[in-house]
Amino acid sequence: MRTEMREILFRAKAINRVPGREYRTKYKNGDWVYGLLEKPRYQEFPELPAEMRNTDGVSGIEVDFDTIGQYTGLKDKKGRRIFEGDIVSLGCANYPVIFNTLGNCAEFALTDGVPFGFDYVHVPMEVVGNIYDNPELLGGD
Repeated sequence: MRTEMREILFRAKAINRVPGREYRTKYKNGDWVYGLLEKPRYQEFPELPAEMRNTDGVSGIEVDFDTIGQYTGLKDKKGRRIFEGDIVSLGCANYPVIFNTLGNCAEFALTDGVPFGFDYVHVPMEVVGNIYDNPELLGGD
């Protein structure tokens, strides 16, 4: 029996808090970083940023904790990875992808309470944006 490993991947927006540290990476403030989470933000030290290691192995990239999102393991109809925080179009409506910790299990979900999982593999959904860059896609302000 062969089982496939789930790809563990995160993304977050880069921040450069210290002038002159931009030389460490190619990222500017607000650029998306894809990779693994190295240091989360600790409640005891909220002034310290979270850090990631990108897919090229560069570590210590400071990121905005509030923009960290995990890869769901699913791709949209165009083959793009779907991350927590993405906005997906499902039929005639747009929904943000969230990580739901309510109830007995933790799972990715759409905010209307619909579990977001392998039931959607055959639904033609498309990533149309994300809650950070395109909040207007959800019909709010």
